[in-house]
Amino acid sequence: MDRDAPVAWPIWLRQLACAAVGLASFGLLWIVWLSIDLQQLTRAEVTHERLRTEFSAKLLRASSLVGLKSQRSQLAQRLQQLETQLPGPYEMDVLFADMYHSGRARHLRFELLRPAELQRQVSYAHQRIALRVSGRYEDLAGFTADIAGLAWLVSIQSFTLAPTQDGLLSMDAVIGTLRPLETSPASVAKKATP
Repeated sequence: MDRDAPVAWPIWLRQLACAAVGLASFGLLWIVWLSIDLQQLTRAEVTHERLRTEFSAKLLRASSLVGLKSQRSQLAQRLQQLETQLPGPYEMDVLFADMYHSGRARHLRFELLRPAELQRQVSYAHQRIALRVSGRYEDLAGFTADIAGLAWLVSIQSFTLAPTQDGLLSMDAVIGTLRPLETSPASVAKKATP
């Protein structure tokens, strides 16, 4: 048997060699095909874990959705209550009168009570009021408490105290309030009636 001349081999040996080469080729192709499938399976497992983690996070967020909806409805009710405290466009004079009467009840001397220009926003107008009063310290403190306790939604945004020549204190303050952008007294009255 000559290795260099396979044509001279017996037929059974040639068939056996062809079968061995065919089986080796098939085995090599099978291994390559399995490695490609293994890579795809690994990628699918990684994707599955990522999707499972995302699903768990979204499920956790969705479980609190009922609580968030009830909290949103509570916040909407609270906002509606706060909006009833906002002075309407025709009630600003009443707000000024309340501030003035509160100061006069505390024996304060008004030197300035002037509203600034309205700053319009989407559904509200922001109104600033410049205020200068003078009096004793206790009276000024009581006046600021009275302003904070008004039925209107107001805030003292900045204030300074300075002594005057007659032994009293002078308070310069900026008071801010919001009001809805309604234009008719009927809509204000309709808002006030429950």
